[in-house]
Amino acid sequence: MPYENSAGLQVNNFYGPRSSGGTKGVIKTEGYQNEWAHNLKIAGLPFKFDIKPGGVYVTKVDISFATGPVTAYTIGGVSVFAATEDAPVFLAANNTGVIVQTGGTAGVIVVKYKNVAGA
Repeated sequence: MPYENSAGLQVNNFYGPRSSGGTKGVIKTEGYQNEWAHNLKIAGLPFKFDIKPGGVYVTKVDISFATGPVTAYTIGGVSVFAATEDAPVFLAANNTGVIVQTGGTAGVIVVKYKNVAGA
């Protein structure tokens, strides 16, 4: 029951996730493999990739959910577009995390990365 009015004081509580539309941020944080979603439809505030204290290894930039061709993707000035599991791209903790993509008009770009919690 996510919505509750049990206090008898005309006070309503809502429990559970809330959505303001769009997606940004970590999708999955299980083990050391994580995914971060960048919704291209959201305009306004710039996206920033949250670099963990020990840095992260980007292993893939999945553009299969994006509309329109995406030809480049950088995080903090470092190109991660060609990152693979065999050749990951390391992003140091002092990276700014500013996202810049070339191409793509809508949809979602998923960045897959590795990070060990606390590292």
